[in-house]
Amino acid sequence: MSKGGAAAGHPRSWAGVRNRRSWMKPVLPAAVLVFGAAAVAAAQQTVSVTGPAGDPVHDGTPLFTVAASGFAPDELPMQLRLQVALSADFSPPLFADTVVTGTSATIVIPRLLPQGVSIWWRVQARSAKGALFVSNAEGPRRTMSWLSLTYPNNLNGTTVATTRPAFLWSSVAVHPPVAPWRYTIVISRSADGFPVVAATLSDTTFVPAADLESNTPYRWAVSAVAGTGDSVRAVNASSFVITSPNAPVATILYQSFPTPFPTDNLQATCVWFDLRRQSAVSLDVLDIRGNHVKRLLPGSGLGGTLPPGRYGRAAFGSDSGCDTRLAWDGTDDRGRYVPPGVYLIRFSGDGVTEMRKVLFRGR
Repeated sequence: MSKGGAAAGHPRSWAGVRNRRSWMKPVLPAAVLVFGAAAVAAAQQTVSVTGPAGDPVHDGTPLFTVAASGFAPDELPMQLRLQVALSADFSPPLFADTVVTGTSATIVIPRLLPQGVSIWWRVQARSAKGALFVSNAEGPRRTMSWLSLTYPNNLNGTTVATTRPAFLWSSVAVHPPVAPWRYTIVISRSADGFPVVAATLSDTTFVPAADLESNTPYRWAVSAVAGTGDSVRAVNASSFVITSPNAPVATILYQSFPTPFPTDNLQATCVWFDLRRQSAVSLDVLDIRGNHVKRLLPGSGLGGTLPPGRYGRAAFGSDSGCDTRLAWDGTDDRGRYVPPGVYLIRFSGDGVTEMRKVLFRGR
């Protein structure tokens, strides 16, 4: 048999082999093809939310942008639910739970966020077919104080040179319906808390229409009320006093501050007094039973006889709050720290003797 005959008569010709290879190609079922297409489509479906940038959050009513993309026409319209929570697991009650219809929207939180808390947010999207999609949660982000007092507001007390000082404060941005802010400022005497000035305004600067008294310690506070009725309040850190070029009209010992002390910022309590006439002056610290603890005056470079004036304040323009020569740090005459408790600051001068209590926390 010739090679040609053998080749021609062999049942497995090269053409047959090629045909068989073509028959061996896998044929995918229709169901598998449909599933694969669905998986690709699902991979293109996204749900996202963009919230305020930064930490802490600087907006009392922040804006959130929610969006859904990659969904087929028969899955529309989408219901987008923005959720803002005060816990990472979004346990109820939610702080905000707002639903809109569409594929994207910008949502304003309809009420003022709490101050100094951690918040989380996410968006849930439900298609027209009922399928639920949830974005990644964002957080925690810390909210800040919405209202801050600027001037006069020094931790150690403030001395001002005008009887009509400008009071300054600031507040965070808010958006409708929470906006606008309305402010109420109250200026009170430190000694008895009596309010001497009260005003309501929309600005963050206030100048009294009438003079405040010189040589009188004052405190001030601002309340801010949003359009929804949400409110916040801030109180100044310490008293402020208006100086006068004239001699004091009375001899008086003021309440020492801070009390209790020490604090995180102040290690001693400041002692202020006014002297109407030149006089011999003594300033002592006593325990609650009246026993001597420490002499402040005469001492520390100040003699026993002083001219008329105001003592204990820091130099004008200084933020230290008080003259360190007239501050008590909780030590006795030997420089040893005394036990924690209530002590008395006793002043004598110009025929006046007065005492003020102060609480020492101990060291």
